[in-house]
Amino acid sequence: MKVASGNVLWQQRKRNWCRTPFTFTVYTLTDKELSVKTGVLNEKFNLVKLFRIVDISVERTFLQRLFGMSTLVLDTRDQSSGNGVVVLKNIVHGFEVRQMLQDAVDASRSENGMTAREFIGGPAGSGLEGPGFDGGFDDFDAENYAGVQ
Repeated sequence: MKVASGNVLWQQRKRNWCRTPFTFTVYTLTDKELSVKTGVLNEKFNLVKLFRIVDISVERTFLQRLFGMSTLVLDTRDQSSGNGVVVLKNIVHGFEVRQMLQDAVDASRSENGMTAREFIGGPAGSGLEGPGFDGGFDDFDAENYAGVQ
């Protein structure tokens, strides 16, 4: 059953600690969305639009390193995914999947006309008015700047 819209770029089952795919979680990456489907009797679907993904981190425990797996932690501006964090646990070839996901995110942003500037600011992605943005270089005084010569 296809849940996410778009062309499927990557699909993988979550693995257990010894790399066997005996779990009921399936990750699907399309050119538009990332889908996380969990459950057997009661299914849960989490869909995240790719242009909402802000940061992708790779984490590896000792056992994951032994079995060649990783955990991808995605920081999103999608509040329907809990606190804006989506975790893809026990992924085989995690660094390659991270690169594929980053390429799909970049393509989705350019297709939707979005830039990184859209996500500067607080947790709500409030843009240039949010905390964390100081207005740029508008009041920069080049004459008194004691930079490296």
